[in-house]
Amino acid sequence: MRPSSPFLHPSSRRRNKSKRPKVGEEGQSVSVDSLHRPRVFLGGSELLISDISVSREVGMPDLSQDIIVDILSRLPLKSVCRFRCVSKSWFNLTTEPHFINTHLNRHRKKQKIILSSNNSLFSLDPEAPIDDDMLPLEIDFPLKNHPNTEWVHMFGSCNGLVCIMPQPEAFFIFNPTTRESLRVPDCPRPSHNCPPEPQEVMFHHAYSFGYAPSIDDYKFVKVAYGCMVLIFSLKSSSWKRVQDFPYKHCLEKSGTTLNGAVHWLCRRLEVGGTCVIAAFDLAQEKFSDLPPPESVTDYKRFTTGVLRGCLCLLHQHDRRHSFWIMNKYGVKESWTMIMITDSYSSISLKPLCYWKDTKILLARSWKQLLLCNPNDGTCKNFLGNGLPDKFCADVYVECLVSPNLWFRRNSRLRLAPITVLYTFLLLVHMNYLLLVTELSKFLTKKSN
Repeated sequence: MRPSSPFLHPSSRRRNKSKRPKVGEEGQSVSVDSLHRPRVFLGGSELLISDISVSREVGMPDLSQDIIVDILSRLPLKSVCRFRCVSKSWFNLTTEPHFINTHLNRHRKKQKIILSSNNSLFSLDPEAPIDDDMLPLEIDFPLKNHPNTEWVHMFGSCNGLVCIMPQPEAFFIFNPTTRESLRVPDCPRPSHNCPPEPQEVMFHHAYSFGYAPSIDDYKFVKVAYGCMVLIFSLKSSSWKRVQDFPYKHCLEKSGTTLNGAVHWLCRRLEVGGTCVIAAFDLAQEKFSDLPPPESVTDYKRFTTGVLRGCLCLLHQHDRRHSFWIMNKYGVKESWTMIMITDSYSSISLKPLCYWKDTKILLARSWKQLLLCNPNDGTCKNFLGNGLPDKFCADVYVECLVSPNLWFRRNSRLRLAPITVLYTFLLLVHMNYLLLVTELSKFLTKKSN
C-alpha cells in the first residue's frame, strides 16, 4: 500500500470529493474537508497546517513586548534585519533606542576587525571557521568611487561606529554593518591661533572619536596645529573650541577612547616633566592625568589601545616590546606587563582584541596581523592570505546604532515650531473659508 503524503496535490482534492466521510480510530466522524488539508508530523503526532497557523495567531499576542525584545536582541544582526520585515510593530520595536542598546550590549564582545587600505575598507571576522579561510570582505563606504579617494584613514571606533577620512578633511561617522554614514561639517577657522610652542613639539593635526555615556553623545575631537582642541558634537550638531592641549606631545596617531575619554601618552610641560597619559573627558571637556608604567619614559615611542575594557600600552626598547595592561582604570599599581620575546623592527604594534579568549591579536602597522601568547610572549602570523599589501587595523562590533539618529532628532525639534505655526495658520484659513461660505449662504437666502 502506497504511503500517504503529508501534502496532497489539489487534483486529489477534486478526485476525493465524492468519497464518503471516514471514521476515526475511536469512531469519531471526520469531515471530508479536514482530510485533504495539508498535514505535518511532529513527534509522531499528525497536525493540520491550519491548526498550526491558528495556534500561532492565538499564541503571539500572549508574548509580551519584553519577551520579544529579549528574544530578538539575542539574534545576530542580519537576522534582526530580516525580522524587521515580519510586521510594522516588529520594525518599530527593533528601531527603538532601547532595543538598539540592548542588542549592542549583548553582542559587544563579538568584535570584528576593520582594515583600511588604498581606496578600500575590509571587514574580517577573527572567530570565523578556518574552513572559510577568514578572508577579508570588502565594505562600501562614502566617496569610495570618487577619483580623489586614495587612502582611507581611521580615527577611532566606538559602539559599532567608525570615524573615517576617505579624502583630506572629509570626515564621516560610519557604521560598517548598516552602511549608514554622517559627514562631519567642516571645522570653522578659530578666531585666534595657538601660542608659540617649543621646537620639540611636532605640529600635526590629531583626530579622535568617542562616546560620552553620561550625556549620551558621540564627539569628534580635532587637535589642530598641536594645541587647539576643537570638538564636534553629534547631539548638538555643532563645533566648539575648548581649552588648549596642555602637554608636550607627538600627535601622529589618533587617541584611544575608553570610559568616555580620549587618551594620549604625553609629557608635562614643565622642564623635565614626566610622562603621563592625557585623558580628555568628552562630557566635561577637560584634561586629567593617568599614571603610565614606571618604565615608560619616552612619550614618542608608544602605541595605546584597549583590550576587554582595559587601557593598554605598547612600548619599544632595544627592538623588544613590553606590553602593558591597566587592569583597574586609573590605578598605577594595576599595570601588568607582558614581554614580547620576538624581535620586531617596527615600533607600531597595536593591540586589537583577544582571539578565542586565549591569545592577543595585534596589528603590526602596514604589514601583518600577529597572535601573541600572553603566557610566554611568543607571536606568530594570524593571517597571510587575502590581506592588502599595506593596511591599518581597528575593531568594531556589528550594531544598529545610526549616526543620523541625533540629526533626525534635531530636525524634528527644529521643525516642531514651524509645524505648530503651519497648523495654526491652516486652522485660521479654514475658519476664514467657513465664515465666507456661511456669509454667502446668508446673503443668497436674504436676496431670495
